Amino acid sequence: MLTRAAHFFALLDHSPIGHFVVRQDFMVVFWNKCLETWTGIPRNEIVGKSIFTRFPHLGEAKYASRIKSMFAGGPPTIFSSQLHKHLIPAPLPGGKMRFQYSVVTSVPDPEQGEFLAIFSIQDVTSLTEAIENHQTALKKVVEEMEERKKVEAKLVKYTEELKRLNVILKERSIRDGLTGLYNHHYFYYFLRREFLLAGRNGTDLACLLLDLDNFKKLNDTYGHQLGDSVLKGVAAGIRKTVRETDVVSRYGGEEFAILLPGTDLAGARVLAEKIRARIENLAIPHCILTVPATVSIGVASRNEHAPAKPQELLAFADRALYRAKAAGRNCVIVYSPGQDQPSAS
Repeated sequence: MLTRAAHFFALLDHSPIGHFVVRQDFMVVFWNKCLETWTGIPRNEIVGKSIFTRFPHLGEAKYASRIKSMFAGGPPTIFSSQLHKHLIPAPLPGGKMRFQYSVVTSVPDPEQGEFLAIFSIQDVTSLTEAIENHQTALKKVVEEMEERKKVEAKLVKYTEELKRLNVILKERSIRDGLTGLYNHHYFYYFLRREFLLAGRNGTDLACLLLDLDNFKKLNDTYGHQLGDSVLKGVAAGIRKTVRETDVVSRYGGEEFAILLPGTDLAGARVLAEKIRARIENLAIPHCILTVPATVSIGVASRNEHAPAKPQELLAFADRALYRAKAAGRNCVIVYSPGQDQPSAS
């Protein structure tokens, strides 16, 4: 289990925020490199042990009850930087503890048939200090009531800035910093919600899983800066093609996931082909280069393929994507378990 978890979550070692994963008995199954640096706790000293051995306060009812809801597939729970400043104590170089904004999300374990809880911990020290500074400024403004007009102008200014900072704080917890799309943690929340709504309302739900073709070769040849330009260009192309009600996320390094509420398999296949064609015809400028890009796409739908649970719908799209890669890339494949050889769109 621990070796499999380390492989499954290895991508999070490249994240600039702290991530760790616990299973239902609160044993730590993954601890990323960012947390090793922040806390000074090596991975081999905490993985395989109860999280309470290092952080006993997480066993308190105000934390444990909310964490346990993740193992039932509940929606993400947030420990804000105002109420839970130091969820995982981690000092800055000067000794001051980092202010943290933490989101706990349930993640399906496809092999065990259960949910794990993944903690995403963001260092928001500078942002929190900025908020506190603005709160102090607001208090001072109120005390200057004798200069009413001046006070009112300052009050508006600092209130709007406070709102803006809090919006940034929330958006950073659910958005991918490079593309601006939803991150894969928040995608799981949408997947469960839309899957249940489709069942309740008798509507369909389609899922597309996209992967950039030969992206590693492009990165190795031209560098990560150009790779980032391609990812941003592809994300923009997808957004221009889908509806506002569709959910688009950056699922992994060069993978994107799209949920299409109220869309049947035929409609999803048409949209997938539009996305594929748009990306193929997209010339992404970068310095003196114009970079071409193509994507392979896997398609699955709730009504057509009858998945038993939300993560199974995603798994069907993933299998179709694998077939699209095997079929030569730059194509659309619809999940079809009864066919040995997939047919490309």
